[in-house]
Amino acid sequence: MQLFKRFSFWLPVLSVLVCIFNATGIDDYNMLLVLTSPHLALLENIPSIGRHLSGMTIIYFINVIGWLVIGLIIDLIINQFKPV
Repeated sequence: MQLFKRFSFWLPVLSVLVCIFNATGIDDYNMLLVLTSPHLALLENIPSIGRHLSGMTIIYFINVIGWLVIGLIIDLIINQFKPV
C-alpha cells in the first residue's frame, strides 16, 4: 500500500506513540516530548501563545498535527523530485 510509504502517515503515528508514552507517566519530566517536538519549542518561545497552552491534551493535539504538517511537506518535496 502507498499509504505506509508516506512520511505523512508515519510521523503522526510516532507522535501519537510519544504522546501515549508521556500520558502514561513514564516520561515524568516530558523530556521525550520536548526533544521530539521542535514545533512545541517554537510555540513556547512566543509569550502570548505559551501562556494559553496549559492543558496536555492541547499540547498532544498540536504535537500530532504539527508532525502531520511536517510529514505532508516532506511528502510534497519527495514528490517534486520523483521521476514520472
